[in-house]
Amino acid sequence: MRNLKKKNSTVKLALLESFPRLWTRSFRYLNFIIYGALLFLIFWLAYSWVWVDIREGAVVSRDVVAPKTVEIVDVEKTAQLRSEALNNIPLIYRVDEALVEEQLQAASQFFSSVEEVRQSGSPVEETVKEELTKSWNVTPGVFDWLVNSPGEDYERVKAVFFDFLARYFSQPISEDEVEENLLQITAELERMNLEGEAVRVLTFLFSQFLRPTAVVDAEKMQAAEEEALREVKPVRRVIQEGEILLRRGDVVTAEDTETLRALGLIGESSMVLRLVLLGLVVFLAMVAEFYYLKKFSPRVLESNSFLTIRLFIVVGLLSLSILVSRFSPFFLFLPAVSLIIYSLLGRETAFGEILILFPLIIFGERADFMRSFYLYVNMFLPLFFLGKTVKRRDLVWTGLWISLINVVLVAVFSLQRGEGGITFFSNSLYGFSSGIGSSVIALGGISFLESTFGLASDLRLVELLNPTHPLLKRLLIEAPGTYNHSLMVANLAESAAEAIGANPFLARVGAYYHDVGKLKRPYFFIENQFGGKNIHNRLSPNLSALVIQTHVKDGVEIGRQYGLPVEIVEIIRRHHGTTLLRFFYEKATRGRKDQVREEEFRYSGPLPETPEEVLVFMADSVEAAVRSMSSPTPSRVEAMVNNIVQSYLRDGQLDRSSLTMRDLRKITHTFVTVLNGTFHARVAYPALEKSKEKLPKKELKESYD
Repeated sequence: MRNLKKKNSTVKLALLESFPRLWTRSFRYLNFIIYGALLFLIFWLAYSWVWVDIREGAVVSRDVVAPKTVEIVDVEKTAQLRSEALNNIPLIYRVDEALVEEQLQAASQFFSSVEEVRQSGSPVEETVKEELTKSWNVTPGVFDWLVNSPGEDYERVKAVFFDFLARYFSQPISEDEVEENLLQITAELERMNLEGEAVRVLTFLFSQFLRPTAVVDAEKMQAAEEEALREVKPVRRVIQEGEILLRRGDVVTAEDTETLRALGLIGESSMVLRLVLLGLVVFLAMVAEFYYLKKFSPRVLESNSFLTIRLFIVVGLLSLSILVSRFSPFFLFLPAVSLIIYSLLGRETAFGEILILFPLIIFGERADFMRSFYLYVNMFLPLFFLGKTVKRRDLVWTGLWISLINVVLVAVFSLQRGEGGITFFSNSLYGFSSGIGSSVIALGGISFLESTFGLASDLRLVELLNPTHPLLKRLLIEAPGTYNHSLMVANLAESAAEAIGANPFLARVGAYYHDVGKLKRPYFFIENQFGGKNIHNRLSPNLSALVIQTHVKDGVEIGRQYGLPVEIVEIIRRHHGTTLLRFFYEKATRGRKDQVREEEFRYSGPLPETPEEVLVFMADSVEAAVRSMSSPTPSRVEAMVNNIVQSYLRDGQLDRSSLTMRDLRKITHTFVTVLNGTFHARVAYPALEKSKEKLPKKELKESYD
């Protein structure tokens, strides 16, 4: 009965532990379903009115007007021009390397057979001679000369033969060019200082071994065909916006359907089919986004908060842009989507989201080239203007640049369409307002979302770096040793982050706050113990280890209490991994090794995963180890850093990290450089030299910063 209750308790505990993971995974798929459904609804309600159901042979019941200016391609004439261009391309040949290799090997084997006979030193039997001449298809006279000629003449003929063969085989030889090449070879041989019999032998050998080596180069032919097709300009016909395509009572012809299809006015036979097509496109977009995030931004895919943020941003701003675009097609707030997602979720996520959203909008609007280009500029340009770290002024400047570029685009489009001054002025005003308005929306949206969801955007990180932050002020006053230690760890982590391409802001802020858990019991940590009194001398090793381990859990609680971003809280949680408190473990094992469990003296983890978590994890240990050294010379510092990194590799502390060995070497080098610059030796002051005899020996060591 007791075992059954224990088993039931174990099952309940397993279910409770697995529930958060199941909920996270279920919500992830539910989020994509809701996101896709909202996009489907937005595009259907916003753009379905431009579709017209017209079939070939039908009589139209109303005038059909072109909703936009578009160029259509005369497919038949364009195809004719392309066919003519392809027919005019000459054949391009290349050397058949396999055939050349085969002929060269055959020639080598032939001369090897001749040399075997020459080296035998005895007259050639008629049967052997007949067999060789038949197998190699040479005349008896040529064979006799090759076998019986002086060694010097033989070697020269052989050298000339292979030299000519390699030279002529280096270029493609067609079937028609073989005879011409043989004549050229004969002419060259006659100009050389060779005896007549040698020339005759060489001429015969070339006639046997020189073969056509030219084959059509498929790759170059394909490239030539592509180039020829690129040079063929499609035959186009321009349809102006507002042009009446069909009048009431007209019969729709095949040419009319092509024109209407180019304008995006027909293509599907019913509303149901149009809805199915739109749903399929949205579904494929969601699948593509899922796998994009899985490959390039897994942290976003694994976070319910991040997925929810992206849903609110895209759906809200897309709906707003569609509403305001009714005033002018140049008035939209889509740049804010790029600005907010870039700032909160990173470049990769922003790029993937825009890459998925852009074709959906083009598909929904049936946009022409100019409209598509305008959307492209407004959606993708912020990704190129913003740098690796984002500040508030960067958002303002990006919005201003987009506004100016929009005005230029409006001017170009107005000239293209021949629009008047009033239309140009109003569209320019709308285009300029789009960039500025997007930056304003982005600033407000980022502030709201980062405070609501606790995100570590660059803007938020800059605020957390301020030394007047309440938590940093507490750390300075209540645990000054820990505060100074955190500053040094921050310098190390930030420098290493810049070396490997990680986020230096996140690494520095994470290092600032990684030890805030020590605020609950500051005097239990050596850096905050003044006067030489160590409280751990009065505690058991197990209790000391428990107190030290608890500062990680306390740090997570304090971080959440002060509203630190999720990324910073994770750095606090993982900055010790599952490392061993070796000092207390060894103290506990003295005299009673069998009674001590190593797990009791290890941190509970989890292991660091992101580059910034690993950097703070390593910098924390390295700084503490080097600071404890009595004479930290450059060589000793380097040896210490290398030993720590290697020990973590052996202990499996970096198993979940994506850092490579090359990254670890860069990190190690950066740590050593920064530490040597900090703990450098100073020369002793003259006053100290004069009073050297009065000072205790332990005070006569070199001083360090």
